Amino acid sequence: MEQLPLHELHRAAGATFGAFAGFEMPLYYRKPLEEHHTVRQQAGVFDISHMGQFLLTGDRAGEMLGYALPGDVAGMADGDALYAPLCKEDGGVLDDLIVYRAGPAQYRIIVNGATHAKDFDWLLCIAEDFGCQLEDLSAERCLPAVQGPQAFERLAPHLEQSPASLRYYTFCETRAFGTPVFLARTGYTGEPGCEIAVPREQAAAVWERLTGELGIVPIGLAARDTLRLEAAMPLYGHELREEWHPLECGLGWAVRLDGQAEFVGKKALLAIRGVGYPYRQVALEMTGRGIPREGYRVLQGEEEIGIVTSGALSPTTGKSVALARVRQAAAASGTALAVEVRGRAVEAVVVRKPFYKNPALRA
Repeated sequence: MEQLPLHELHRAAGATFGAFAGFEMPLYYRKPLEEHHTVRQQAGVFDISHMGQFLLTGDRAGEMLGYALPGDVAGMADGDALYAPLCKEDGGVLDDLIVYRAGPAQYRIIVNGATHAKDFDWLLCIAEDFGCQLEDLSAERCLPAVQGPQAFERLAPHLEQSPASLRYYTFCETRAFGTPVFLARTGYTGEPGCEIAVPREQAAAVWERLTGELGIVPIGLAARDTLRLEAAMPLYGHELREEWHPLECGLGWAVRLDGQAEFVGKKALLAIRGVGYPYRQVALEMTGRGIPREGYRVLQGEEEIGIVTSGALSPTTGKSVALARVRQAAAASGTALAVEVRGRAVEAVVVRKPFYKNPALRA
């Protein structure tokens, strides 16, 4: 079990730790419900330094990523970020990641902590075929994420470039508290915010100023999970798995199948789209009393038609909600279903995603 570089600061702040992605991570500092509401109403900061951070360079870097990923890499301009699934030849999802274009020959890539090593090896093989270099920067950079409606105003006086000046899913190289940083207008909460890649040597000083001088509250993984669930953002190992393809996982919008460019998994995904696929990811809202949890059976009448991939009582809406993988025939919005909660069928209905939306997120 690894520890984050800022582990002792988290311990001093009263964090309760738990295992996640091979790291001892802060689960919460106060009550998770309080932390959730802090992010929705004010601002909080997460330490997500367990995430993998790669640097891709080379004259064919864009071409390489265009082949490795099903997203529109060719349409990216300098300063753009792109969310994309990483697929195998059979269309299965190895991970979901974000690519940041610094220039035609330089891209940053941020991947999930649990798939860090697997992703690096996979991308390195492809990079070598295109004569590109892939470097793992994870040990050199920490990654605080400041999220919430007050995030930008709290940060602005201390950044050379305000995050409010960036469009959603763009980034810049700037300075925070005098330290050179990589500032991305991205996040995993459904709130306006940014992720800040900081050199490891300066990370403690930056974190202490964020949580001290700026008064931004540290937030743990428990609240991060309910925040991302309300925003219907997938979590690898739950909504995304190697044996599932992106079309059934709700990521069809991130896959370009109709262009001429080839990419890993394209032939398989075209074939799957041609014949159709039996399952689809949906959002469920419980209409009966009960909280859905991962692995609970989804029922239509007495027949099992799917499973819950993530579920919780939503702190913001006060409703019990879930993301679930169900048969295509039961995926239409408004379909009445049930979730088996501790041996009893509890009524639910398919609803539109997300469960919560802040209109300022993309402003």
